[in-house]
Amino acid sequence: MIVRVFKWGAFMKRKRVVIIGAGGAGLTAAIEASLAGADVFVVTKTSAGLGSCTAYSAGIFTLPVCGITSEEHFRRTMDVGKGVNDPLLVNILSEKSEESLRRLSDLGVAVRFTKGTGSTRDTAPNDLMGGGGFAAQLVEIALRNGVRFIEWTVVTSLEITDGKVSGVSSADWRTGKIFTLQADAVIIATGGGGQIYSRSDNPARMTGDGYSLAKRSGLDLIDMEFVQFYPIGWNEPGLPQWMADTGLVDYLRITDEAGDEFFKKAINEWGYKNGAEANLFARDRCSVLMAQKERTGRVMAHLEDVPADKWEDSGLRYSLTVDYRFFDEFRRPVRVSPIQHYMSGGIRIDGGCRTGISGLYACGEATGGVDGANRIGGNALSNIVTFGMIAGRNAAGDGLWETRLNNEPERYNPVASSGAGEEPSKLRSELQKAVWENLGPIRSEKSIRIAQDKARDISERQMRIESPTEMLLALEMRGLIDTVAAVAEGALRRKASLGTHYIEQ
Repeated sequence: MIVRVFKWGAFMKRKRVVIIGAGGAGLTAAIEASLAGADVFVVTKTSAGLGSCTAYSAGIFTLPVCGITSEEHFRRTMDVGKGVNDPLLVNILSEKSEESLRRLSDLGVAVRFTKGTGSTRDTAPNDLMGGGGFAAQLVEIALRNGVRFIEWTVVTSLEITDGKVSGVSSADWRTGKIFTLQADAVIIATGGGGQIYSRSDNPARMTGDGYSLAKRSGLDLIDMEFVQFYPIGWNEPGLPQWMADTGLVDYLRITDEAGDEFFKKAINEWGYKNGAEANLFARDRCSVLMAQKERTGRVMAHLEDVPADKWEDSGLRYSLTVDYRFFDEFRRPVRVSPIQHYMSGGIRIDGGCRTGISGLYACGEATGGVDGANRIGGNALSNIVTFGMIAGRNAAGDGLWETRLNNEPERYNPVASSGAGEEPSKLRSELQKAVWENLGPIRSEKSIRIAQDKARDISERQMRIESPTEMLLALEMRGLIDTVAAVAEGALRRKASLGTHYIEQ
């Protein structure tokens, strides 16, 4: 096995920052750290900017802008989060999100501001990747400012020296080579772990790597039981497994097995004006409702309700989320089901994105505290921009602080290639199926423990690795298993239903 050590050569005189993850949070942090004078390297499992939730997002930022005050944004975020949110972090989000996005706009990101929102959808390459243009622009700005990307690489562990981060250990999954990147500061910006579920709209590489790195280094993970499910996701052969905006109910009927238009009735009874409003503030209640209805039979979205001349309607196309041309052959009832969308919990951070280890920062979906028990639609992108900038700026300029931990991180040696064992893809599918069935929108103490047991079982089974892709899947398995464990542990501790955590008694 070949081991390489990056010593940074001519760049030794400047502060060295390694960022794990090249989604919106990691890219924003990279830009800010570079502008602050640091030498910045971004490690990503794919090509920079691709394979991230940012690229596949709607490209909409919820902001206190154009008539919405920061106080109102703070109140709504805390209310939707059921008060579990960290008020300090929410206040930072409310006070700084507009400023942060306008700073990116000044750097060249095309943003359109309207009441309460910012949008980069005008730059989207297609309807499927609403945030794709945003991610591409961030990559371009990062490169222009000297950020270097190390692609096709998995970070396997944090290097800790004398209680301070000193770098990361990594593996190039295409070649199997392992190497160490030395650093003065490290930022975890790996996104969430939606791939623990068989039904998720997250890209395939969202496997909870950051949660695993933090957990195995002794850091706190908070609010992991709060997993946001989108109420309406396509569940029809021939259609992509993807979410549809809850505003779809404003354009067509959504019915249960008996033909009852239950969804619209429910959101009206709850006091919401339309599906779009319910999408912002009640994804938790809507997802549980959908999951309960599915127990009695299939739930259908009636695409045949849409007249031919309405398919070009911009509101309808936005609500479909995926490119409307997918539906040319589906002007009929189409099955829909809840789908995992976002992880509200994660690494505990302070207002400067610092963790419990000196020199280690975290930002974006890898962190907890901003969303609490449920997330307002659009706050995810506002979060990554706001806290990505803070993390990047502080990683480039902070001095040392006292590490609040005594233990050293667990070392992880990449799985050696072997002709024996089971295919990683089959183990992954087995885990995802069990987690969806037992740790999904509706849970019980019994079902949570079943998911726990399945994760333990799979963690003990040997994997067969005969190709680069299998190496990647094997390296990702640890993140998946650690994420399942963290979600299950949080769910068992919280005995009562709250927000996106629904316990069936």
